[in-house]
Amino acid sequence: KVGDLCCVGGCLSMSVVLVFKGKTKAVDAADTDTLFAAAVVLADADAVKLIFKGKQLVRGQAIVDSPLHGSKAPKVMVMATGATAVADVLAAKSDPTVRGFAAEDEAAEKTKSDARELSEWGQPQHPEYKFCRFEPVTWQSFGTRPTSKTPHAFAARQLLLKLAQDPAITAIMAGRKWTVGVLAEMDPLDDRLAEKMEGGGKRLLGYNMNAGSQIHLRLREHDLSGFLPYASLVDTLLHELAHNVFGPHDDQFWHLFCQLKADYLRTHLQLARSGLLYSGKSPLQISEAVDQSRDVRMATLIALERDRQAGPPSPLQVSLLDGYLSATAGGFGGGGRGTDGQLGGQVLGGAPAVTAGAEEPSRGELRALLAARATARQQGAHEGASQTGPTDVEGSSQKKVADGE
Repeated sequence: KVGDLCCVGGCLSMSVVLVFKGKTKAVDAADTDTLFAAAVVLADADAVKLIFKGKQLVRGQAIVDSPLHGSKAPKVMVMATGATAVADVLAAKSDPTVRGFAAEDEAAEKTKSDARELSEWGQPQHPEYKFCRFEPVTWQSFGTRPTSKTPHAFAARQLLLKLAQDPAITAIMAGRKWTVGVLAEMDPLDDRLAEKMEGGGKRLLGYNMNAGSQIHLRLREHDLSGFLPYASLVDTLLHELAHNVFGPHDDQFWHLFCQLKADYLRTHLQLARSGLLYSGKSPLQISEAVDQSRDVRMATLIALERDRQAGPPSPLQVSLLDGYLSATAGGFGGGGRGTDGQLGGQVLGGAPAVTAGAEEPSRGELRALLAARATARQQGAHEGASQTGPTDVEGSSQKKVADGE
């Protein structure tokens, strides 16, 4: 015997204790091959690893040449996966709730595809200040039945995309550095807040949650036969965007709404004057803003009165709007008037311009004209529907906060 080594059959051997999951086995071995063979039996596994003081033993090594030499009653840890456990893993099915690499790649590709998705405007949103996600109502089976006349959820998504990629909306979002998490279609059939309002003879058109976390818009007519006019959807969206800054419907809120409305019309008017076309059409045509662009100031005040439903705009609101139009006129190439006599008789998009020296319509005439055309659009959209339905509003009841107000 030499130290902890014993001479057995002319070879020096050592007593080693193998440890595997609480089980131990003492082995007299002259080389590591003997230890590996004993470990395979102990662990009931084909492949094992032997660890001693953080070092891995290798096969075919004499004990005197291994890290075990010089140790007293060494304990060697056996690492292995049992044959039964391996068989269970091989026989197990993949968890459907855990995405694999292929699913991750597919999801990443879909995200890129959504970013490249374009609407009738043919241009993407601002890369940073934008609506991050679109959510049409997909759980009501709109447009999926053979006799259904209501548009499909695909069409609703395209409409949300069109609103988000509207050049005037993207300019507003970028200019004010706004980012909205979700632009969603409001469920016209299952919204408790809407039901509460409609019980009082009003109809909810949209709401903003948590100052821009989510904006929900009612896209469909009351009878679900089609979508609301694009121009009215834009007004609702501008109203809800104003809630990114102000919650209550006070003078500050309504002045911000007027700013957004005026900027929206002036942006489209400026694009139309530049001759820029989208899908072969004027931006004023696509945005249904030809009539409103004739007099931005008057169109904004009419939108304010319609939205507030509290009578004509107050002198304070008129004064604030005039000051804003005057202060920002340089950025839009003119004042609050949509036409300034320099377009040569026709605004691109089909609206006749007011030439220099021509008699300009009075505000009352313009207001009556806009009201008549809006009524005609509403009657066309509601053709065949009841004439006693609820009144569309965008008033104070549009605000929805996270606490369920």
